[in-house]
Amino acid sequence: MHESQTAEFPVFEVFVQKESLGFHINVGSLRAASPELALQLAREIFFRRETAYNVWVVPQDCIFSSPHDEAHLPVEGMDKRYRLPGGYDNATHWKRFKAKAMTIEEVAKDIRS
Repeated sequence: MHESQTAEFPVFEVFVQKESLGFHINVGSLRAASPELALQLAREIFFRRETAYNVWVVPQDCIFSSPHDEAHLPVEGMDKRYRLPGGYDNATHWKRFKAKAMTIEEVAKDIRS
């Protein structure tokens, strides 16, 4: 098949999940006549030597994404440590709790003051 003929086929984005609890990651794109053929081609092209737990092929025109300008991108510089397990520094409160054998209510009162 000539390149001009394959250019008429839709573009599919290929996503792979390496492990059962892993995220799907985009590994590339390809052109195919149908989703079934895209899946078969993805397995042959991207996973001939590597293993995958799950493979998705998604028509590129079905993916909705944000524009590439600052107005639509996430704000940088925000402190989001509170979202991480170690984001709160409660070590001093817990050390006092253990040293004084405080009740949890006393710790809460101590934190508020």
